[in-house]
Amino acid sequence: MSFNPLWLALVVIIALAVWEALGKERFSQRKWLALGIFFVLGMAVFGWYFMQTRQDAGKLSVTGYASKTFDSDMVKWSLSLQKTTSVYGLMEGMNSLNSDVNSFKAMLMEKGIAAKDISIQPPTSRAEHTFGGELTSYTITQMIYVMSTDLDKMEEIALDTKFFAEHGLLVEMSNLQYLYSKLPELKKEMIGMATADAIERAKEIAGASKTRLGKLDSARTGVFQITEPYSTDVSDYGFYDTSTRQKSISVTVSTSFKL
Repeated sequence: MSFNPLWLALVVIIALAVWEALGKERFSQRKWLALGIFFVLGMAVFGWYFMQTRQDAGKLSVTGYASKTFDSDMVKWSLSLQKTTSVYGLMEGMNSLNSDVNSFKAMLMEKGIAAKDISIQPPTSRAEHTFGGELTSYTITQMIYVMSTDLDKMEEIALDTKFFAEHGLLVEMSNLQYLYSKLPELKKEMIGMATADAIERAKEIAGASKTRLGKLDSARTGVFQITEPYSTDVSDYGFYDTSTRQKSISVTVSTSFKL
């Protein structure tokens, strides 16, 4: 049990108020009154601290833990197509990139990806300069996002470089993110498992010490760690690794029981 700093702040504020009210000269004349006030405040703080200590002495704090592996049921493919044009060929480059994007979208639909699952973002352009500041070319980029529940099909398309090579498509970035659509339900399940684990641990401790275990007084859930299986990655703010199809989820629940 830690001391509440608000009590200390309150004592200091009241002490300053007493000093201001009595004045420096009058303080020496009424020092017994001031000392009496400080004594009462000190006893009040001590009493609060003593009661809190007694209350905590009648509690058992236990941390429960739960972990589980699961498979992703969705995948998000993020990729960007790129074109480099001459100084005077920006419009031509835009039209060429638009043709590439349309060809790519048609290929996806031919392979069974629905149009509603394909999101094409507006193109962006970046001027390229020499060290001397002379404009040399433009780089045009367009982002595309594809969502699918067919992970095997999406991996087959994303890992097939033949289409990109045959159509002269320059892929600047390509990334697959594996997601899980039922994550809220899974998190609830994990909290229940971690709480049950805490209860079992508390029973073991109480039984070994021949102490009667009372009701659950409080429970606080920690952050979720979602990683690849057998990973040691953790974060104080939680972790969500989307790089693998199979994942491991873990959580802790801090509980307190009355004795």
